Amino acid sequence: MARKTPLFLLLLALLSGGVAAYMAASWLKATSQRAQQTAQQTVTMTPVLVAAKEISPGTTLGTDLLKVAQWPRDAMVAGTAVDPEQIKGRVARTTIYPGEVILEHRLAPKGTPGGLAGILQDNTRAVTIKVDEASGVAGFIMPGNRVDVLLTLDNKKFGDDPVTQIALQNLLVLGRGQDIDQKEGEKPKVVPTVTLQVTPEEAERLALAAKEGHITLALRGYSENDTTATAGVKASDLVRPAQKTETAFETAIAPPTEPPKKAGVEVLRGTEREVVSF
Repeated sequence: MARKTPLFLLLLALLSGGVAAYMAASWLKATSQRAQQTAQQTVTMTPVLVAAKEISPGTTLGTDLLKVAQWPRDAMVAGTAVDPEQIKGRVARTTIYPGEVILEHRLAPKGTPGGLAGILQDNTRAVTIKVDEASGVAGFIMPGNRVDVLLTLDNKKFGDDPVTQIALQNLLVLGRGQDIDQKEGEKPKVVPTVTLQVTPEEAERLALAAKEGHITLALRGYSENDTTATAGVKASDLVRPAQKTETAFETAIAPPTEPPKKAGVEVLRGTEREVVSF
């Protein structure tokens, strides 16, 4: 009987361990199920419309571009689209990426036609100007960038002294050539025209500037929105007459200067003459 005791104790230990492991696994499973039930009871999901693929600005929304996804009700914001009929035929005002929720402020007003007119902001116009490789920043301007317009005048009025000044600042680039969408990974390319979003007053200035002088675009950084007042620059400001300065060698070999002559008066004393200096 004494020989069977160690074996019995080993079997008893294994049995106890198995029971403990089973009870622990059952407890963890029950805890996980309770947590999932609590989460489902706490977070209420609701169906919303999201982009099924990338939607470019000016694109008319169709069923092939949309899909339904579950979204936390508490995380919904005003203007979230939930009904396909609600946004049928609407035009995207900005790029909408796959999986992104469709929001009212990202769409043009109802009845707006597709294309460039659908992405213009209220009280603005689209004006297209000619550019070349130099004036168009070598093709690095993309839709969505912002630029300043520099005007160079060299007509009869300024023929003797041409002038360049910033005519307009912080203008939104709507498109380049026929492209109104910035495609990811696209390489820079030189295009013959650039379309800018301007106010009616800026449209007048831009049209006159394109007719009377040469236009150059200056690309802005994404975080740069301030305007800067400049006085412009004239051709005469670029080259100023140089002031001659003597070198150390010229100073060393320069002839000694004679001391200034003093004023004097000639005095006659009999037959003798004397000069008295002051």
